[in-house]
Amino acid sequence: MKKLILSIFSITLLSMLSAQYFYIPYAGAGQNPKGLNKDVEYPVGGGISAGWTNLVSGNQVSPKWSNRTKLPFTFNFNGTNYDSFYVSSSGVLTFSSTVGTAPAYANTALPDATIPDNSACIRGILTAGNNSNYAYIVSKTFGSPGSRQFYVTFSAYNELNLGSAAYLWVSIMLEEGSNNIYFIDQRKYPTTATKLTIGLQINSTTAYSVAGSPNVNLAATSGADEKDNSYYRFAPGSAVPTVNAEGFSNIIPNYLALTKLPFNVGGNFMNVGSSTITSCDINYSINNGPVVTAPATVNIAKGGRADVTSTDVWNPTTSGIYKVTVWLSNINGNADEEGSNDSITKMVNVVDDYVVRMPFHEVFTSSTCGPCYYGNKNTDENIFPLYTDQFTVIKYQMSWPVPGDPYCTTEGNTRRSLYGVSSIPNMQVDGGWNGNASNYTTALFDQFKANPAFIKIEATHVINFKKVTVDLKVTPLADYNNPNIKVFVAICEKVTYNNVKSNGETEFYHVLKKFLPDANGTALGNVTKNNTKTFPTMTWNLPGNYRLPQDGQTNNIVKLATENTIENLQNCEVVVFIQDLTTKEVYQSANSVGTVLSIDDVNNTSNGGISVYPNPSTSGSANLSFSLNSTEGVKINIYNTLGQIVKTIDASELVVGMNNINFSTEGFSTGIYTVKIEGNGFSATEKFVVE
Repeated sequence: MKKLILSIFSITLLSMLSAQYFYIPYAGAGQNPKGLNKDVEYPVGGGISAGWTNLVSGNQVSPKWSNRTKLPFTFNFNGTNYDSFYVSSSGVLTFSSTVGTAPAYANTALPDATIPDNSACIRGILTAGNNSNYAYIVSKTFGSPGSRQFYVTFSAYNELNLGSAAYLWVSIMLEEGSNNIYFIDQRKYPTTATKLTIGLQINSTTAYSVAGSPNVNLAATSGADEKDNSYYRFAPGSAVPTVNAEGFSNIIPNYLALTKLPFNVGGNFMNVGSSTITSCDINYSINNGPVVTAPATVNIAKGGRADVTSTDVWNPTTSGIYKVTVWLSNINGNADEEGSNDSITKMVNVVDDYVVRMPFHEVFTSSTCGPCYYGNKNTDENIFPLYTDQFTVIKYQMSWPVPGDPYCTTEGNTRRSLYGVSSIPNMQVDGGWNGNASNYTTALFDQFKANPAFIKIEATHVINFKKVTVDLKVTPLADYNNPNIKVFVAICEKVTYNNVKSNGETEFYHVLKKFLPDANGTALGNVTKNNTKTFPTMTWNLPGNYRLPQDGQTNNIVKLATENTIENLQNCEVVVFIQDLTTKEVYQSANSVGTVLSIDDVNNTSNGGISVYPNPSTSGSANLSFSLNSTEGVKINIYNTLGQIVKTIDASELVVGMNNINFSTEGFSTGIYTVKIEGNGFSATEKFVVE
């Protein structure tokens, strides 16, 4: 009997001890927990990434529970293992096996008797109002077995106190193994303060809430990626550990060149303990081999983050893919109290050599934005002239401040959405530096320039009357097999004048006009080291006539399929860049080498440039008309459909300017032929028919 009583007491004590949690805030984390979830924060039906499962549809005027949903792994909450859950449209995820009426749309403090036991809560959200048709609850699993993350995301939800015009993205995430519960602040519009309750409810008398509940203000902006995200981590236990360094991100690059030895190894670490970290050792291991340990000088306050780099450098002897693991130890002379979050592991590709990087600048600007004047002035007058032919740049004219820039395009807005740009002037450099163009410096440029690249881009283009053709070759110095890597080709106008508005600028440089084929880019595909990939020729025929829109608002912007805003096609340039759309990293960029073979006023709708007439040719001869900027090295050949030369036209008496040549088609079989004009650095073709 005594043993039975003792057993009951032990079970009761264990239950009491397990019903304890502490939480750690990750303000301004700039990523989702451990960086596993890279998906864009878009609504269902409006661009959400693949793989998400709908749990509760939108437009639930009355709160509603989901069906009982199976978890992808066993999760321990409050000392009990669970394999399934319910979630309500009012922001409650519960492990309880039975549920009654779903809790009301409210941000009442925890504990709340209307909420089931064993629940995780984000209260004060609802699905009703302007976003109701998009406001779904969705789920998705990230990571590998043993350390998976299961997201339950309230996508495009409204906020009770802000009204139906506001929207936000918040998630409850369950982590396998650690049994941590995360509340993730992902996206919010407008910036007005929210009033939410965030926390765990054990039962009607015990709960653990984020400080400030029921008036927690989310910090995320309208950006659609993780760069503005914050989160709270709830972990089983009675108190925040005194000594706890969490590995946040590995700062070693994805690719390294043997010609740049030696390599520094380090990571970004967050102090999630209660005491300031004033001393520690930094350790790293390559391919799970011997541990290299060195003392580090640090001072990381509670909740702070810092890069820590080992003084012992890494000198690999051969190229290949290496597993690099970094962690801190001997923190303030003590062992880390939470060992599961210490290390950061990254696969690093060491290659034989590199190519010089062309830093890629994307500037979001507008002729109606006063501060944009100074941002453009800084880059165009103080930075770029110092680095001739050493950089690439595209400027996207935006639709705000209202009325917006007349040269705003839907494709520029696609790039804006990719980065979640919500204020201008804004500049992205190589998909990583995100700042005000006014703050860009030569020191920053040199920093980006010094970062080696591992893809070589060769691009040429020809402007032939109202047609632009681009030929592109890519040579990787390492293997790439990532479906998220895309090749982008952009036609820009070197300088424009007609989009003047209110900010004082009268000339606008490197203005985007058109992506080829569009702003979604072309997949790089599976490419292997030192094997050149040649892309099919990209062609763009200037559509319709030039039109100067009234402003940059949606109803007025140019329709890229049927009209254009190019002031002078001869003054256009082509920029090529390669980017991972998930990480936003730009691997390399290039300015295409261009030739203007023939040009005409874009407002002139008559035929011109290379032309063959009459077409079809029925009289035994035809005329060839074209314009040249240079006659040096020019050759003219006519090919049949088998690619065989059937005629060479004498090019010895060509002149700069317009040329008109009559040639014989006697002996030509009925069919389609191609005339090709080639010179130093250019080529252009035109088809004609012989009947």
